Amino acid sequence: MRILAVDDDPFIRELLPVVFREADYPYLTLADSGAAALDLLNSTKEHFDCLLLDIEMPEMDGITLCRRVRSMEAYQDTPILMVTSRADAISIERAFAAGANDYVTKPFDVKDIATRVHIAERMLENTQRAPRLDPHHLQEGGEPGAHGFALADPVHINGVEQLVLPFSLGNYLSQLSRQHLDICQVFAAKIEHIDGLYATCNSREFARAIASAATAIARVVDCPQLLMTHNGSGTLLCIVTGDSLPAWPEIEVLIQGELDGMDLRHDDNTPMSVMLSVGGPIQPNASRTQRVRKTFDRAIRRVAMRQKIKLDTTPSEKPSVSAAH
Repeated sequence: MRILAVDDDPFIRELLPVVFREADYPYLTLADSGAAALDLLNSTKEHFDCLLLDIEMPEMDGITLCRRVRSMEAYQDTPILMVTSRADAISIERAFAAGANDYVTKPFDVKDIATRVHIAERMLENTQRAPRLDPHHLQEGGEPGAHGFALADPVHINGVEQLVLPFSLGNYLSQLSRQHLDICQVFAAKIEHIDGLYATCNSREFARAIASAATAIARVVDCPQLLMTHNGSGTLLCIVTGDSLPAWPEIEVLIQGELDGMDLRHDDNTPMSVMLSVGGPIQPNASRTQRVRKTFDRAIRRVAMRQKIKLDTTPSEKPSVSAAH
């Protein structure tokens, strides 16, 4: 595995080769700045398999560098690990929103590095199979229902701020400290009748529906501590740290209002109806090893219950007296 590590600290650059050799990752290249890293990425013929970026660097910080790297076609799916000495969630969440997949904190040891790079290797395998869609660049007029992905696939939508890959969101949640767990809330939102949209929309329209739902959530929650992922089947998993989450169930009304105000359209300019159910928020499971699966499963069950309640309370259409006769 070829790794590029970028850090302006000479001590860290001396330490990293030792740490990576002990972790059995000997193929390491070093850069002392964001500009030097971009020069390497543009000039080196052999592709790097993983990038390790320090967040706090002068001139070009690691978050800006991460965003620049993600704009390069060859590195859209390459695992990016951030290195930070900060404990504040905002810097880490900004890095994930910029395209990072994981992070390690200073001071780190061989075990920390080995664990996170092993996870990056698994992530690389998963992201290469994950479909990516960009509603602004997909061809117009595709055939309805003819998609190169299944409804249950966790299709990633490019160009939506704070929307990350499922693997990345799991990495973020698994490493939250006890301090941040206490102020963290997780909830799920699901596009109603998603199977109907999948069957009647082309891929561009389907991507637009998911992107619009994520954008509406981001506008209502409106804080940098929000991260989301599309988990497949029109389900969006959302994590917020801090006290900025609007009250539930009012949040569902606010998000739906944002969606309705977007005046969504199919490619033929007919109205596209996108309705969203939002499950009640939960706190993450305390167990680090089971946190991701158990927390996300609970959030998904809650939004499923919310959809069932809405379905059960919707008045059924009854025939009129004249029709009955």
